[in-house]
Amino acid sequence: MDEKALESTSNDATQLEQLLEQLNTNQKRFIIARQEHTTDKEAALSIGLSPDTVKNWKYAGAPIDAVVDLMANDGVVMALHLRRKALAKAMAVKVAGLDETDARLRQSVASEIVEWELGKALQKVAPTDPTGEKEFSGFSDDERIKRIEALLKLKEEGAEG
Repeated sequence: MDEKALESTSNDATQLEQLLEQLNTNQKRFIIARQEHTTDKEAALSIGLSPDTVKNWKYAGAPIDAVVDLMANDGVVMALHLRRKALAKAMAVKVAGLDETDARLRQSVASEIVEWELGKALQKVAPTDPTGEKEFSGFSDDERIKRIEALLKLKEEGAEG
């Protein structure tokens, strides 16, 4: 994509985001449905709205048609907008889990929230030998030298062959 097309896409996304801020929830539901239907009437009926409601929105100045046109080019902006708007509700549901009567569920929710904020707790894992049966304590200096010499020999053989 050339620079001019990229700038145009960015401007469209910004304009779409600004227009979406002007719409209520039902208008956004209609915009989404409109992407799947060829007429306003079909889209309105598919989500249980009267087609007259959509006409009234447009008459009142809601930027329905502009959003539909921009959405045809970039549905990702709408998806991100909806996700951002749903974040507070989703977080409220998660936080409500802290009040559950089941102690395991409360613990799970608490751990998840703490990990989001602070990161996962460090879990130390003792290295073991390849069989996993005994703890690996490392190589002695002599073993390291032998391994390095073996690797160098393999490298030389590979270069010659």
